[in-house]
Amino acid sequence: MTIPARSYHGAQYLLKYLFILLSIFSIHAHAAPVLIASDIWCPYICENKTGYVVDLTRRAFEIQGQDVEFRTIPYKRALIELQRNNIDAVLALTSSVIANNQLLSTDVVMGYNSNDFYTLVGSTESFEQISDLNKTQQAAVVNGYGYGIELDAWFGAHPNTYFASGNDPLAMNIIRLVKGRHSVIIDNKNVIEYTASQLNLTQQLRYAGTIGKPVPLYVGFSQQNKANAITFANGIDMLKANGEYQQIMNKYQILPEVNADEVRHKNLQKFLPIFN
Repeated sequence: MTIPARSYHGAQYLLKYLFILLSIFSIHAHAAPVLIASDIWCPYICENKTGYVVDLTRRAFEIQGQDVEFRTIPYKRALIELQRNNIDAVLALTSSVIANNQLLSTDVVMGYNSNDFYTLVGSTESFEQISDLNKTQQAAVVNGYGYGIELDAWFGAHPNTYFASGNDPLAMNIIRLVKGRHSVIIDNKNVIEYTASQLNLTQQLRYAGTIGKPVPLYVGFSQQNKANAITFANGIDMLKANGEYQQIMNKYQILPEVNADEVRHKNLQKFLPIFN
């Protein structure tokens, strides 16, 4: 049986048209930016959309032609939006947070977090084990963060523990510490010292110890974002291979001087009048 030429060419045209449509859809799907969110946790994640975790994550996608959109929202809300698939990923999560929220991650470690304790200069308190907290007046942490099973249990059992929230809760805790609202704050040492420098309060804080061992941090993806998780891991490998990964890490080895980040410093000043 011979297929009429007109029908043959019509089939060819239809296939070509379908191929063009699929290509267009593919391009648009690829062009849609990956939506990534976190609260401020500088120098890891900074307000002006920098910080080494932000830079590495963005470049891991961009090196493969994928755009990224970063949003600053409170940590707890970011996890909720991720579970609702309103965003694609949240930065700097521990493995326990990823498991508890049923998220996806790769084996790419983006840094380490530690539970570091800071008091005011002049205090003699030190913190090496959980029981040391029983001697302090009030501890301040960030709402939604996980500090490990034992510390989380202690905070939950002591109703006077202060849980700060908002886009820059650590800045709030540091200022409250200086104003005498609580006696110790707990967070990552690098983040505390960076934020304190931007508030011009470094000289008033004192490192008082660390409880527990540092834990690795990952990028968490929603269950529907397995493809993005794979793309991210591949991108990190590419950045390591071309040397860009180390360049970004070197850029953030030294904490910025006071006022080095004018945007960060200016935004933090809005907290100060609240406690004057």
